[in-house]
Amino acid sequence: MPAPSLADIETARSRITGLVHRTPLVRSFPLSGFLAADVRLKLECFQDTRAFKVRGAANAILSQQEESHLESLVTYSTGNHGRATAYVASRLGIPAIVCMSHATTEDKQSALAAAGADIRLVGSSQDEAHDLALELARDGMTFVDPINDPASTAGHGTIGLEILEDFPEVDTVVVPVSGGAMISGIAIAVKAISPSTRVVAVSMDRGAAMFESLEAGKPVRVEEVSSLADCLQGGITLDNTHTFATVRDLVDDFVLVSEAEIATAMAEAFHEERLILEGAGATPIAAVMHHDRSTFGHNIALVASGGNVSAAAVARVADENREPMAKLLGTPI
Repeated sequence: MPAPSLADIETARSRITGLVHRTPLVRSFPLSGFLAADVRLKLECFQDTRAFKVRGAANAILSQQEESHLESLVTYSTGNHGRATAYVASRLGIPAIVCMSHATTEDKQSALAAAGADIRLVGSSQDEAHDLALELARDGMTFVDPINDPASTAGHGTIGLEILEDFPEVDTVVVPVSGGAMISGIAIAVKAISPSTRVVAVSMDRGAAMFESLEAGKPVRVEEVSSLADCLQGGITLDNTHTFATVRDLVDDFVLVSEAEIATAMAEAFHEERLILEGAGATPIAAVMHHDRSTFGHNIALVASGGNVSAAAVARVADENREPMAKLLGTPI
């Protein structure tokens, strides 16, 4: 199954209009001062579903609907893709089942239930949720694949189009990575239009399936561990059709961030940017705050991928990490 082209991404943008917002790209004055660069945040946390995943889910579902009538949908998710699928399904009047592992946080389960999804909990990993979703799809439901569907990747690629249009001088785009659909779409768009712009992947330093797969030279399964960046958990599937190859071929660098670094980044987003970001959405901030400055350019776009986390959790992490964040940035505590 080939990766999408730039033309596919442009078509996706037209298709998903009405279900997806063109999100703001705003300058971060604290991070710009810290890095002596122009640093901007792509606020995917401002989508109706509070995460970027609605772009891919909308394009995947609408693409299939153009080909045949959809009776019901099934997918698997750590939360954001499931919420996006449930949102699009509800807008189209189609029932949806979301398979999740028992490790999924209660707030994400509650958000999915509120969106109208029929939640099926299974096992302790995304791989087990994936297997259950495929079993239900074999029984006749339409599968909405968050990783291995080029239509989903094309939907996410619209983020890259928007960044380049709003920030044409951008020289580095930093993107959180789980299964790789978002960074694949962004990299395809960016490299087609601005080949010199670097695309940098970021993930947590434990249980990063894409990073471990790149190191192994093939898709591998990894053990899932507790993380503030829980949305980045889960495998890339052993039969990965294109995101592994796209990340391998088009992504310029891969940065891993620790739990402490993610927590500091969530505090920066909360106290300095006035944003509520889940751990996954804060990983690009963690990357530029804590890692080798030479990895990044002077015109930097950070994809703040989502904000689906409880306010209490963010407030706790932000308060506990305000002092180290302020010391690092040189701002008042």
